[in-house]
Amino acid sequence: MHKLNVLFSLTSLSVLLVTIERFSFTTKILLQPYNFLRLHELLQMSLLILFTVIIPFFTLYVISDKFQLFAKKNLVWLPLLFIIGIYFYSTGNGLHEVARFTLNQFCNSKDVKGILCQGLLFNDYYTGNILYFIGGICMVLALLLTEKINPNKTYSKKDVLPTVINAVIYSLAIFAYAAFDVVLVGFVYSLIVTIVTGILFFSIRKNYLHHPIIFYNTIAYTIGTFCALVLRFH
Repeated sequence: MHKLNVLFSLTSLSVLLVTIERFSFTTKILLQPYNFLRLHELLQMSLLILFTVIIPFFTLYVISDKFQLFAKKNLVWLPLLFIIGIYFYSTGNGLHEVARFTLNQFCNSKDVKGILCQGLLFNDYYTGNILYFIGGICMVLALLLTEKINPNKTYSKKDVLPTVINAVIYSLAIFAYAAFDVVLVGFVYSLIVTIVTGILFFSIRKNYLHHPIIFYNTIAYTIGTFCALVLRFH
């Protein structure tokens, strides 16, 4: 199996793990002292979301020829963009998880009143998610643009089917963010990335085998965003 398909498969696994964990017993276990968090939030911040950062890191490693591409001074902004993405992605996730827990634990989440609870609600749905998705955009852009500059020479037609299957699985995560969040932050994120990937794919469509990252993300974001659009605005 091509190295990128291994990474795409690990991404699919991470989607499944995050989904399973969100509906598991971990959401019922409060941690001591003082019930400061649930096991759920701890696992999300310390393990599962970390997994979703490590995989893109190794993807960047592969498509940049083991980072050799970035030895060129005019391309150093690409790994910098990726690092900036990780910072905002992680900061946003941490803020979101803690605000969500505190809101649900100490406020009436169905009828939020008072400046403290309303602040927690805002940090949960807006501040945390906006930072998280800004980070996501930066990370995805770093990968897409790296591959656009440095086309892949080892990907072939036999690698297409696993890529498509994994892209469809990943589209479920995009769909969930874009379709079911109370606010439109996730939908706006998926729409922006869909437009960017669509433009990039159109420019390389005749040589898509040299651009598996663009190919994969175009499929995933197009399916996820389109389905979310239909569900939200039908």
